[in-house]
Amino acid sequence: MGSALVFAALLLGACATPGRWTDYTSVSVGKSNEGRIHRPVKMRPRGRGFLVPSTWRERGNQWGTTELVGMVERAAGKVRDQKRATLGVADLSPKRGGKSIWHASHQSGRDVDLIFYTVDERGKTQPPPEVEMVHFDGSGEPFIPRHMRTTGYEEPTWETRRFDDARNWLLIEALLSDRAVRVQWIFVSNALEARMLRWAERHDRPRWLIEYGREIMRQPGASAPHDDHFHVRVYCSRADRALGCEDTGPIWQHEKKTYKYAGPERYDPNLTRALLARPMFFFHG
Repeated sequence: MGSALVFAALLLGACATPGRWTDYTSVSVGKSNEGRIHRPVKMRPRGRGFLVPSTWRERGNQWGTTELVGMVERAAGKVRDQKRATLGVADLSPKRGGKSIWHASHQSGRDVDLIFYTVDERGKTQPPPEVEMVHFDGSGEPFIPRHMRTTGYEEPTWETRRFDDARNWLLIEALLSDRAVRVQWIFVSNALEARMLRWAERHDRPRWLIEYGREIMRQPGASAPHDDHFHVRVYCSRADRALGCEDTGPIWQHEKKTYKYAGPERYDPNLTRALLARPMFFFHG
């Protein structure tokens, strides 16, 4: 048995021993679409700059890893400090992870749905919707998607809402610049991604964040376009990888060294312009 496997086996043995460190911290096990959580952390129903609206509180899927919950709370607080708004936090994972009737992924505590910030027609910030998410087109206007045309919205405020370019981009910045957690994907529609990137370019936001966001934001090809919320997925923490957490998909070029050589768990903003201009990635899993 190689030294790496011996080390992992020792860690797994420690996990089963009462009083060891894994009895006091969360562990994401398996993949995002086939996994579970050990000792998850619950997202509080309300905190500085965020709340869990009633629809999602009632579902009970507010459980995630320590890293994910902490990142969401820090990002919401950061946007609140800059632009005084409240982030709506929807589903994370069930308490023990695994499948739910609402999601194919969200199984191992590393996925979270964040409801878009919105303003009214006069540009005044609005609280998160309580009943359901609202779909937005590329002009930032609400619309009724085809699958809802016979039923319409239950959310009574949907027609008054407009996509908030500034606050939604600042949320992206806060997530991507978090020094403790690394984001793998932010799923969002192509039209809304383009809208946010245009806003960031016009307002001279940091170039490394714009290019990072351009790579991380994606409209999924095999599911809904995500024109009503952000679906954020984070990488396994270094400790969780040793205990059975599995990343699938790309390991971005700027993260390869920290992933392989156990460097700091953060994005390095001091990258060369050449790398930013030509992002590369490595596939893992």
